[in-house]
Amino acid sequence: MSRYRIRTIIDVRSRTEYIQQGKIYDAKVRNIVGTLQSEVAVAPMQIPDIQYHEIDLNGSSYERTLLRRLRYTSLAKLIALMTMGRRTEAISVLGKEVIQPRGLVGQARDSINSSGHESKQVFKILADAESHPVFFHCTSGKDRTGLVALLLLLILEIPLNVVSADYMASEGQLTSERELRLRELKAMGLSDDFADYPPNWVNDVHEHIRKIYGSIHGYLELIGVDQALRCKIRSNIFKNTEAKSSEVCVYKGFYNCRPYIHTL
Repeated sequence: MSRYRIRTIIDVRSRTEYIQQGKIYDAKVRNIVGTLQSEVAVAPMQIPDIQYHEIDLNGSSYERTLLRRLRYTSLAKLIALMTMGRRTEAISVLGKEVIQPRGLVGQARDSINSSGHESKQVFKILADAESHPVFFHCTSGKDRTGLVALLLLLILEIPLNVVSADYMASEGQLTSERELRLRELKAMGLSDDFADYPPNWVNDVHEHIRKIYGSIHGYLELIGVDQALRCKIRSNIFKNTEAKSSEVCVYKGFYNCRPYIHTL
């Protein structure tokens, strides 16, 4: 964080992921401090002098979209599990019956259609010059982080082939965490495919935006990210330079939470 002088962190994970990650972190800390303090709750770590924003990108509207696709019996099961406090098991019902069949591309389409309010919150932060440099992340760094990065790069008018290549370049950087991710996905009712990077992801999501909303600008206008806001974002990223799209170099691993774009 100090290397890039990060001022702001945007966390787009869900509450279920907070719980899962909290358990993992808690177990690691308890292994260190020993059994004498094993019942002490471990608070999420925050770095001093950094502003934090927790924005569940796939929030209530997205959840309602998925719930409407469940069979009545599955919905009843999910509600029962939630009532008993078994949240992860409840989410696995959605995972198996709704998310898994639609795949990562389908998940992105649902986010595009349902999470406009949450996306606008992210871009309002990116439009604030005082927030930069900004670090944004989810859990795997490819679905919700990938979607935010895709929209951001399209705002910056980066060529689609460059965006796609950058998305795929991040896959190798998550190899060390693959086994952990596979266990988490299994708990949520998802297959190993959800740990991979579909080569067609960027093109398919972009085509969905074009087909349903006419263009990236049409979509952004609809969710409240108007031209003025987009200009502020471009100004913040390019640091008031006059660079054209063809003169922009995107750092490898942008999708893996390294939001820095520099002109050549």
